[in-house]
Amino acid sequence: MTELNRRNFIRSASLATGSILFFSSCRNQTGGYLFFTGEEALCLIAFCEQIIPKDDSPGATDAGVIYYIDRQLSTIFQYDQETYRNGIRNLQGYCNKKFGKSFEKVDFAEQTKLLKQLENNKLQEIEWPLGRSSDFFNLVRSHTMQGFYGSPIHGGNKDYLSFRMLKIDYPLVIGQNRYRSL
Repeated sequence: MTELNRRNFIRSASLATGSILFFSSCRNQTGGYLFFTGEEALCLIAFCEQIIPKDDSPGATDAGVIYYIDRQLSTIFQYDQETYRNGIRNLQGYCNKKFGKSFEKVDFAEQTKLLKQLENNKLQEIEWPLGRSSDFFNLVRSHTMQGFYGSPIHGGNKDYLSFRMLKIDYPLVIGQNRYRSL
């Protein structure tokens, strides 16, 4: 029989608390997204891969663009949340009606055709009921480019992939640099 002294109690309580925190954080790691659900993220990953596909060079997924967009929608770009929710809902609804499957499961060539329709606002209101398809397309394209080419401190451009691909040095800018008179 073990004696329950203060040291054993603290050790047991710490272990229990740590276990609770660990397992609750594991539950949240189904992709580690702050804003997107797992299904929304899969759709958006396929969308971003259309904009910057992987070939000889890394693509949007390699650079972690989904994490950039997710982080920004949770903080700075909160005003775009509704556009993303409605756009993904419209896109998945359209694909399920037309192809019988979600956007990320549609053939790459068909995805490309569909995104050209979105960009040119070619879908009817009945096919795209919430907002304008071109607004959604342009927003995702803009955020994809930011996540791929921007600074890694914002959640994208993992390991400086785009900088290395373009063979440029990481622009070292710290805070607001001001000219000083000597």
